[in-house]
Amino acid sequence: MYGTPVKTLIESHGAAGFYHKVVELLNEKKLTPDDFSYRELADACGVLSQLRSLQESSRSLDLALESPGALTHLLQESNPGVSSHLFQVVTGELIGRKVIEGYADDSGFIGDHLVTVIPSNLRNTRIAGFRALAGPTEVAEGHNYEESTFEEKFVTSQESKQGRILSINEELIAFDQTGEINRRAMALGYYLRQERERTIVRAVTDADAAVGKFVYRPSGTGQALYAGDGSNRNFVGATNTTSSGFSDAVPLVDWTDVEEILSYRATEVKDDRIDGDQRPIIVPAKQLLVPEALRGTARSIVNSTEVNVTTVDGETRHANPVHNMLEVLSSPFIDEQGGSAKQDWYLGDFKRQFIWTEIWPVQTFLQRSESSSAFERDVVLRIKARYYGGMSAVDTAFVTKVDGAN
Repeated sequence: MYGTPVKTLIESHGAAGFYHKVVELLNEKKLTPDDFSYRELADACGVLSQLRSLQESSRSLDLALESPGALTHLLQESNPGVSSHLFQVVTGELIGRKVIEGYADDSGFIGDHLVTVIPSNLRNTRIAGFRALAGPTEVAEGHNYEESTFEEKFVTSQESKQGRILSINEELIAFDQTGEINRRAMALGYYLRQERERTIVRAVTDADAAVGKFVYRPSGTGQALYAGDGSNRNFVGATNTTSSGFSDAVPLVDWTDVEEILSYRATEVKDDRIDGDQRPIIVPAKQLLVPEALRGTARSIVNSTEVNVTTVDGETRHANPVHNMLEVLSSPFIDEQGGSAKQDWYLGDFKRQFIWTEIWPVQTFLQRSESSSAFERDVVLRIKARYYGGMSAVDTAFVTKVDGAN
């Protein structure tokens, strides 16, 4: 820390003061976890030679980390074992931040472009909505206005807890492998984020409906989101028996394919009012989701400024009708599904249709309980990272799946 030995800083600030100063500098981004050496920290705290015995003080540390006030009491100079407590607390703070740093690395991830995140403190909740209302009617002079009919509808959410534990053994600290510890911590956070990404992409594509894992649960009962017969008004393909004019596969080749699906959405996707004739829904498409196998094609279609149009009179060039109309998103977690998934594509406004209910955002915890790992594998510390959340489709009208099979 600014060239001053850690031991000197601990002696100068005291255990509690040193810890709070470290947190302050980290929060202000004047220091990063990479600026610290775990071996130097252990040496400065006087615990380098007794790393394996740190679990002896774990039970008091367990209580202390429940609140800032208790933590301050634990790090008071008069408290027995303050040095080992300080080492564990500061190390846990540094490693926890590296886990979060790894989780925050969203390079190449598209999950947050596909969902609206809704904080929640309940699991398997009921998400209420209403059927569409009939529009206003003409009211003759002196006559009553017609009453609108509200009918409630709902879907249920479904969440799960995901997590991993990272064990730090004695050798990694004793041989000053700080970089390796931080690398493992970042990897833990990154792969936790990747698991969330995969969950979102598979839910958006309804990849697991065939095995009874549904993202769309109207009235609490799971069902396929993109019904193959087209009955949910969100599927174009060979099995569509609901919309006769859209019962063929549409491979993604050029702008005309996008226009065809926009036509489907304009004519076949209607509201669910019960007190009048159903009408088209104005839901502009914002995103084009494709497997990696179609990423280049999709970007070329959307980013091209001109297109060639062939008529009986010859070939002419026009401005691209879909230029910059859509955000192109792609994910290998679609290609991973294999088969027709590598040719299918999706068009719509994903954030209006899909929500991520977040009960716990990503969290990190330092293990304070005695464990056989300390004896069997010379484990000094263990860091747990977790999140609790899940995917739900709140409607069917906002995203259209297209069978792209040739």
